[in-house]
Amino acid sequence: MEQYLLLAAGVLGIPLVYAGAMAWYSPAFEKEENRNRKRFRSPEEILIFLSAEAALVCVWRREAAQGEPALLYLLLLVMLAAMTFFCAADLWEHVVPNPMLLLLVLVFVLLTGMTAIRDMEAFLRILPSIFFGEIFCAVSFGLAYLLSRGSMGAGDVKLALVMGLYLTGEYVSGAVLYGCLAAALFSLVQLARKKLGRRDKIPFVPFLYIGLIIRYIAG
Repeated sequence: MEQYLLLAAGVLGIPLVYAGAMAWYSPAFEKEENRNRKRFRSPEEILIFLSAEAALVCVWRREAAQGEPALLYLLLLVMLAAMTFFCAADLWEHVVPNPMLLLLVLVFVLLTGMTAIRDMEAFLRILPSIFFGEIFCAVSFGLAYLLSRGSMGAGDVKLALVMGLYLTGEYVSGAVLYGCLAAALFSLVQLARKKLGRRDKIPFVPFLYIGLIIRYIAG
């Protein structure tokens, strides 16, 4: 029964987190059309949520339905829900809001702290993977930021660091790899179609979201 409650919480929680984040931050959007955009109407949002719910079911079947400790599932769920907002915000406004990143860090501390109090053994089992995920993102995105000479935004790097905490080493490397491959493929196609110049920038978070969805579904 507990496993199905976790699934229901995820199914309902993803759109609620998105709607809450948008209600909080969308007044700060620069474009009026995005400030006044009706939620859950655009094709982009529909695609984001269909893929998120499919990915959630896959993660639930692996991490929660088998009776495994709930912490990893909760971390993956929170990151998935948050990424729906970050994907849309970067796609429409090219922004990764710092207040949302800070809130995610606070939620991470709360979730891991509560787990450590209730079940220190479960917390210690996942701690090395959290550490590895953070180191992986810090090194890979830190180097990418330096080598790109400003092409990669600082917001992308900060989001990647948060992803490293939540996704752990078990998930984050695959999500980043798939995301980079998706971004590279898109860029090559657009360059071939002459829709994109070599110096043009593209929002990177939607591709990280794609990588995240592929990793969740592929297992």
